[in-house]
Amino acid sequence: MKVLNPRIAFKKKGYLCLFYFLIIMNFGSKAALITAGPGNYTTFLNTLVSGDTLLLTSGVYTNNLTLNGLNGTITDPIVILGMGNSTIFQGQTCCNTISITQCSYLEISNFKLEGQGLNIDAVKAEGTVGNWVHHITISYLNISGYNASQQNVGISTKCAAWDCVFRKNIIKNTGTGMYLGNSNGENPFVNGLIEYNFIGNTMGYNIEIKHQLDTVRDDFAGTSVDGKTIISHNVFSKDSGAASGSNARPNLLVGGFPLTGWGAQDYYEIYGNLFYNNPTEALFQGTGNIMMYQNIFINQVDPSGGQRAVYFTPQNGVSPQDIKVFHNTVWTANSNGGIRIYNPDPGFHQYCYGNAVFSAQAITNFTDTLHNITDVYSNAGNYFLSAGNSLNTINLYPQAGQLTGALTVDTLFQSLNAWQQDFNGDLYDWTYRGAYSGCCSNPGWTLQLDTMFFSSIVSQLQDDILDDLKVLCFPNPVINELKITAKGAKEFQIDVFGIMGQKMISVQSNKEAITIPFEDYPTGIYYIIITEYNERFVFKLNKI
Repeated sequence: MKVLNPRIAFKKKGYLCLFYFLIIMNFGSKAALITAGPGNYTTFLNTLVSGDTLLLTSGVYTNNLTLNGLNGTITDPIVILGMGNSTIFQGQTCCNTISITQCSYLEISNFKLEGQGLNIDAVKAEGTVGNWVHHITISYLNISGYNASQQNVGISTKCAAWDCVFRKNIIKNTGTGMYLGNSNGENPFVNGLIEYNFIGNTMGYNIEIKHQLDTVRDDFAGTSVDGKTIISHNVFSKDSGAASGSNARPNLLVGGFPLTGWGAQDYYEIYGNLFYNNPTEALFQGTGNIMMYQNIFINQVDPSGGQRAVYFTPQNGVSPQDIKVFHNTVWTANSNGGIRIYNPDPGFHQYCYGNAVFSAQAITNFTDTLHNITDVYSNAGNYFLSAGNSLNTINLYPQAGQLTGALTVDTLFQSLNAWQQDFNGDLYDWTYRGAYSGCCSNPGWTLQLDTMFFSSIVSQLQDDILDDLKVLCFPNPVINELKITAKGAKEFQIDVFGIMGQKMISVQSNKEAITIPFEDYPTGIYYIIITEYNERFVFKLNKI
């Protein structure tokens, strides 16, 4: 599946085509598009059914978004879609800005939430008695100002939640970025996918996933499984605003899974993330079953209190179990250690292979280590292209002849999701150490405090278009003819809606390119939904 950045404009032969949305999985072809604004959107919330898209136009919304009992299907989810940063929900003292109860197959995307410093959460699957949520996708939200205290959260699940996706959100200046599960261990977060988010300047955790007690996975069919939670390609930063003393928290903390029964085989896959700075605590802390690879950890501050940078340690009765740590780059000023494991469960195995660690006490307490390269923090400039004083001068790609050695056997890691890739998404040469595979000139994403590009999007334009862009819609504005191309598609559905939600055109094509006559349609704004098997693209089109 390819997922595209809605802020990227693509040009072809002088025409501009602007994405306003991302791909939605498993979207059926009989969607209804309902357009609403600040004055009337609440009247439609209880009427949404499978396949409906509620499009929220630009404006300031001063009521919250209460989503109760909205249940789409795997083929026809319910979608609530904004117009980017011009669709603004302002926090109110009455309630959480987006409140979710007993919803499933629901997509929430592409608008801005402003907390205004109030004692509320931005998005919350409520912890009310009997609540549950599943197959909820939250994407392209811009969340800020939920910072009355450390307990105010950007995205929170306080009920049983499974198969949820949190993708491409920006969360800044909140008490906690994401808080998933409940403090008592009774409301599990199961089979989650957390990817391509930027979470920065939080008082407490960027993300905390709570531990799970035995038997709590027995309550729902969706949690009575063994699975995994993926945390990939996110940017975590506590460069400013972090609480100190007893309130200090790591950037990311993941709790343990049940020790027996459903969930005992669960694990975290944590890969391709950037962790940048924490002046008061660890960059990462976790326990249970953890696969950690291709991450970059940077801390240019030595936290007081002796915190390690990457720390596997018992919590809530669960010790580190099956741990595989490989191909990470760690460059941290933490004087008490780089990667450390403490009191692991002797019934499991813990591996630390092929990492590049530049920190005091670089790797400690692992019994199975192989092909790691270690040195002190101050010597990092001997190995990397640039070990600068700020993120915009840091390039941790290897110099020529550095961070390489004997071939590391990869057999232990081949079951993992992206085991063959490096931080840039390139094929990993297992003679290298650390997050990057290669030398001399970094071809990938520049380290920065922003969301990463999706790995399926190439970084350079060729012939004024992206070579691997799957769907193009041009020209925009359109006058006489609209051209649509769907690269590699065997069959796709095109639905064109007017600004009031009326369907104007519905056509199927079994070719990769189609031309739609548009000269007879009135001037104005149109929305185009293009569906190809289980992927959906939404465009905003201007007819002149």
